[in-house]
Amino acid sequence: MAATKEKGEASGTADQTAKEPTLEELLCKLNLKGEDIAGLFVAKEEVEILKEEVKWVAVIRLLTTKPFSGTSLKKTMKFAWAPAQEVSFRDVDENRFLVQANCLGDWKRITEQGPWIFRDHGVLVEKYDGSCRAAAVELNRIHAWVQIHDIPELYRKKKLIHGLAENIGEVVAVDMNGMGLESGDFVRARVWLDVRKCLTRFVSFKPEGGTQVIMRVKYEKIPCFCAVCGFLGHVQEECGSGEHAPSAVGFGKWLLADTAWNRAQVHGSPAGRPSGRDRQGTREDMSGRGAGSAGRGVGRGSHMGGRGHGQEVVASENRKRSSKDARLESLAKGEGIRT
Repeated sequence: MAATKEKGEASGTADQTAKEPTLEELLCKLNLKGEDIAGLFVAKEEVEILKEEVKWVAVIRLLTTKPFSGTSLKKTMKFAWAPAQEVSFRDVDENRFLVQANCLGDWKRITEQGPWIFRDHGVLVEKYDGSCRAAAVELNRIHAWVQIHDIPELYRKKKLIHGLAENIGEVVAVDMNGMGLESGDFVRARVWLDVRKCLTRFVSFKPEGGTQVIMRVKYEKIPCFCAVCGFLGHVQEECGSGEHAPSAVGFGKWLLADTAWNRAQVHGSPAGRPSGRDRQGTREDMSGRGAGSAGRGVGRGSHMGGRGHGQEVVASENRKRSSKDARLESLAKGEGIRT
């Protein structure tokens, strides 16, 4: 018989680990002096050489408080990134991972061509040069293409649009032509969204001595968001108790632009939640608009393969039945009947 563990023995290590203070907490708590921390001097030239060896690395985190499979996240992201060369991962903690690419193109795609989405939640990505602890890297923003609608022609100038987009997030680029002259009355901006803030719904120009001009903001591709508080990372039913009066809903599907990524959601799914598991980490073009067809195409291809195989089996069975029926018909007519 196996020995029985004493009460509390199994959970002792877990409890100790859970209560262990972080480095920052220790540094704040302890009255340390210079001689209490031993150090090694590293010359600037050597630091620069070391940085060359730690190339094309990023830190990622999933914007969720829910448990998830790290293995599944890595596999899904590898598929979404479609790297030209091998991409490696290393776990930092339960929801923080180091990613290293082996070529500049893969690294730029991973760090600059998001947003990347896994199970409706955003994957936060930051470039990392290895000069600090990976756990200390702030992961509080995500890329997004936004549209600003109904801009009067008087203010339709790139400098003004850039200033307007700064109210939504840190501006990366401005596309004055939208998605084409016939695509709608809006301009586009690529921004870093701060996930510690709620989504921006409206922006405005305030001309001196004139009337304020209010414009709508729409998002081409973003993770799930809350229709009550407007924060990314959860939905209305997960906000507080999940029970909210209709008057509390201030964010909705009207924040989503008419793009291929949003279309199914806008025309049928609940606000703030992308539709279907085929939306996980889908491959997307440089504009950040999810193509999604790569992942879905594979699925359809697999099913079609299954259906094609099934059709061959059915056809074969039909041929067998047709041959048998022909023999029975011949016998019925007395052809080749022995008495």
